[in-house]
Amino acid sequence: MIQNTKRSHLTARWLVIVNPQANNGNLEQWWPTIQTKLQALIPDTKIVMSKHSGNATQLVEEAVSEGIRHIMAVGGDGIAHQVINGIVLQKKTPSREITFALLPLGTGNDWIKSHGISKKWSSWKQYFLTAVPAYQNLGKINYQSTDGSSVRYFMNVAGLAYDAFVVRYMMDKKSRLPGKVFYFWATFRCLFMYKPQGGIIKYDEHQHEAAYYTINAGIGRFSGGGMQLVPQARSQGETMALTYVKKVSKLAVVLNSFRFYQGRIAGYRKAYLTNCKTIEVIPRTGDELLIEADGEFLGACPATISLLPNALRFLSPNKANN
Repeated sequence: MIQNTKRSHLTARWLVIVNPQANNGNLEQWWPTIQTKLQALIPDTKIVMSKHSGNATQLVEEAVSEGIRHIMAVGGDGIAHQVINGIVLQKKTPSREITFALLPLGTGNDWIKSHGISKKWSSWKQYFLTAVPAYQNLGKINYQSTDGSSVRYFMNVAGLAYDAFVVRYMMDKKSRLPGKVFYFWATFRCLFMYKPQGGIIKYDEHQHEAAYYTINAGIGRFSGGGMQLVPQARSQGETMALTYVKKVSKLAVVLNSFRFYQGRIAGYRKAYLTNCKTIEVIPRTGDELLIEADGEFLGACPATISLLPNALRFLSPNKANN
């Protein structure tokens, strides 16, 4: 939903939050060159490095209090996730009055795929110069963390059950493998460790109880470095996507994995795809249904996922120039 074609973002003051650990830690050594290019493009910038997980959310809050209304994340989907949580959680101004942009230098870069934003600098520069403000939906998750009841927002996909199991497994693992290769390896490794967990899914007027291999709620279509577990997702639609797969054999997962990357999961008879506005997931007693969002591990169910229509203002490619 394009709002107007004004390009005030070219002269606005920007907070630029950089994740130096993005792209397997390579961004830190590339950054001086990229910073020079970015400051030539946007002269009025305040550039800060994110020091630890969650730091970006705090940095956004501080910048908004200073009057900054344009926030850019530099890295991948993880730093973008932290930044949009800062935008929504701060109380100084409505989130719709803050403009978000992502310079995609991470590994997965899943969010940009839904919007057709390039990760190549020359193409990204042209996109930024001609971009127009637009709005997309966000998802809100109420869940259980180690600190008790928590709230988190996501801009792309929230994965429960197996997907969150993989993300948690990767948290404490270090690898010299490229990010996508490492994720693929971890996904295969976890397949032989994960046991489908039981629970109840309630969405709109429906309810299902089973043991689940995976549950995904989608604002965007892509996750996990290009998988399409929610190909029916539309980031500017009236609903969010829901895909769930009940207990299946490990062999079935391997044989149907091509469907996950080709957006053909609907062709698998044990996959259920729908759209809804709210989702509630309640674990069966003794079972653990974990949650991740935008590739960030959160915690566990019970959880409620709801839709926040047009909650995020972002820079969208100007289709008139394509």
